Amino acid sequence: MMLSYVDLFGNGARKNMRAKVTTDHPASHYGQPVIVLNDGDALDLQSWIILNYRVEKATQKERQELKKVFDNFNLMAGNIEQSNQ
Repeated sequence: MMLSYVDLFGNGARKNMRAKVTTDHPASHYGQPVIVLNDGDALDLQSWIILNYRVEKATQKERQELKKVFDNFNLMAGNIEQSNQ
């Protein structure tokens, strides 16, 4: 899938980055999927918000997995109602 983010040190330019959703990463606990970036790092909620990440391109299967990730983000952010929809 393709994500984009705002490069805070590059005049605020939006940059693209490949990523995948997986449970095969140390940041994944108890089978919960995480977004893993091209460099092998997992994307956390704080980075998602601060760098204004967004999904630019994803398959239907990736979108289903992303929903699980975003549900977890909502729970971490204390947005319980959103995650129950």
